[in-house]
Amino acid sequence: MNAGMVWRIGELLIQKKLINWEQLHEGLVEQKKTKEFLGQVLIRKNLVPKGLLYRTLAEQFEMRFIDIKKTRVNPKALELVPGSLARKYSVLPIECQDNILFVGIADPLKQWPEEEFREFSKMDKIEKVLCLPEDLDEMIRQYYPDDEDSEKKAP
Repeated sequence: MNAGMVWRIGELLIQKKLINWEQLHEGLVEQKKTKEFLGQVLIRKNLVPKGLLYRTLAEQFEMRFIDIKKTRVNPKALELVPGSLARKYSVLPIECQDNILFVGIADPLKQWPEEEFREFSKMDKIEKVLCLPEDLDEMIRQYYPDDEDSEKKAP
């Protein structure tokens, strides 16, 4: 993450009165030492709740944030993307409408083959929505159980 983006998220958190300038400075100093993302530092130091940080990140990247655990996932959307692809790139198809596939992601900076998802889904556009990483992982495991794991469990 470049310095501009780090500063930007810090400014947004300050504007929202989630942290103050002193806490931002403390986080940036710690970040230089640990090489973590600023948000990770702020969460670890209990300066910002994870949910509020992710809502702010979504705002920074002009995305929507959703609580994936409280969201109804459309089975038709799930059918458009193979489980192997969803698990590999940590994305969850949530909805499909008007030739747009809405997918949950946990990292707005992570590169993934959007073109491949368009080809598999036969959709014109992919719209990303931000979710908490641990919730997204749980939901991916729920909707796309790993075939190898289920084969290993079979008698």
